[in-house]
Amino acid sequence: MAASTAHRSAVAAPAAPARVGRPPRVSHQAIIAAALELGLEQVSLKQIADHLGVAQATLYRHVRNRDELLRLAAFELTLSRRLPNAQNAHWSELAARYAETLAEAFVTQPQLISELLKGSLGPHAEVDVLEQFLEALAPHGFSGEEGVALFHALGGLALGAAAGSIGYRASLQTGASWPQQLRRTLAERDPQELARVRAALPAAVERNPAEGLPGLRALLAGVAAARGETLPQDRPQDTGRR
Repeated sequence: MAASTAHRSAVAAPAAPARVGRPPRVSHQAIIAAALELGLEQVSLKQIADHLGVAQATLYRHVRNRDELLRLAAFELTLSRRLPNAQNAHWSELAARYAETLAEAFVTQPQLISELLKGSLGPHAEVDVLEQFLEALAPHGFSGEEGVALFHALGGLALGAAAGSIGYRASLQTGASWPQQLRRTLAERDPQELARVRAALPAAVERNPAEGLPGLRALLAGVAAARGETLPQDRPQDTGRR
């Protein structure tokens, strides 16, 4: 009798309701945050998926593989760590540090330029750094629109300088550096040609043409002038500078 009752109860018991609704959502930033939290050195895509409660295949909608994820995570981590303390820095120092760090990231990880050109480094890879940048500029009287304009101008400058630096470094590895090629080119031309180039280049011919982010000071001076300011004569010393 007891067995029969138990059987009827088992038959009558309703099945557990199936889970309904959308699967857990995951964003590009959430994936990077999870990678940083778990540690970049040994983390796997499976560990990240388990941490976020999603299928591993879901991650591939945002990143192609682990190497790409690590590059993007290291890129964001580098930028966020290198922003100076806004309370102790002139706004131009904040801007300069961002541009220098971005250029350094592109030079040391040239694949990032390729990712940028393919659209992989879209807003998802910069919005958190942009938020920090705007927050740091706000106390200096920058509107959001002014801050975004400066952010993008610095990015373009850094990208151009990094591309020049990568090309220069690559030429050194070929045995025919840019200065050597330049001298050869000038020697092949008539001495009366390119007079202005010949006069302008000797002083800088041995130097990396992208060294020091050419144009950065002029860009910042222009922004300062538009704000009715002048830039400090010398950038503050920073013991953390490379």
